[in-house]
Amino acid sequence: MSEALEVTRELLRLRTINPPGDEARCIEPLAARLEAAGFSCRRFDLAPGRPNLVARYDGAGDQQAIAFTGHLDTVPLGDAPWTRDPFGGEVLDGRVYGRGASDMKSGVAAIVVAACRHAAAGSAGPVEIVLTAAEETGLEGAARLAGIPGSLGDASALVVAEPTGNLPAFGNRGTVWLEITFEGRTAHASAPEHGINALLMAAEAAVELAAHDLGGAQHPVLGRPTVTVSRIQAGSNFNSVPDRAVLGLDLRPLPDADLDAIIADLAGLAGPAASLREVVRCPGLWTD
Repeated sequence: MSEALEVTRELLRLRTINPPGDEARCIEPLAARLEAAGFSCRRFDLAPGRPNLVARYDGAGDQQAIAFTGHLDTVPLGDAPWTRDPFGGEVLDGRVYGRGASDMKSGVAAIVVAACRHAAAGSAGPVEIVLTAAEETGLEGAARLAGIPGSLGDASALVVAEPTGNLPAFGNRGTVWLEITFEGRTAHASAPEHGINALLMAAEAAVELAAHDLGGAQHPVLGRPTVTVSRIQAGSNFNSVPDRAVLGLDLRPLPDADLDAIIADLAGLAGPAASLREVVRCPGLWTD
């Protein structure tokens, strides 16, 4: 079994679902591995138990470093039962199973193992490894690092170890999360005509929003922008008309999108009874 696969399986056995994250479970053993290989490591906490790690190997000469980055948090398991242990790191027929196997504990394992081998060989080229927390909830760990002067070294290139099938990807669509709240009026379910059903208002808006075309030309690589209705919360009991409902939207805009105009269009579709709150805004990017 390869060393990178072994490290991947070790990371999969450590639960780092975000929220709450607990990324230190993975980052601390990786820091120990990097330090043993000759990297200098610095930690920049996002919150207790949620460090970002910047590890540097200076090599020799005056070359600029190549930087590699990955995150250690994962999305939740979902409501449907898994057929494999999500924290087992089981290997079957050439595949490894677990929450975060592709996004992106295997990528982190690969760059850490490769970096340690590079340093152990006494290679001249400097390398920086940047491991972040809280990527899945709006790139919070990376934003924290970007806001700390001197936290990151100079680098000629940054390689992100997200799963791309080993094909280089030179950008990505953005991420915008919106929370839309509908206010109704409660009433007993035996007399619904006395209330205003916020859940139905939200459901009608959800259909409109899901069908909305964000517009713009299709990107030759990134494709089209998308909007997904990803959450709905309403009602506290069976025998009352729900007086409040909340929709969650996930937008994936293209790099040149006018985000303010898109959000204004969606607010208009939601209707005058709705209020909109922006939760996450990460514009898309593209580089040559």
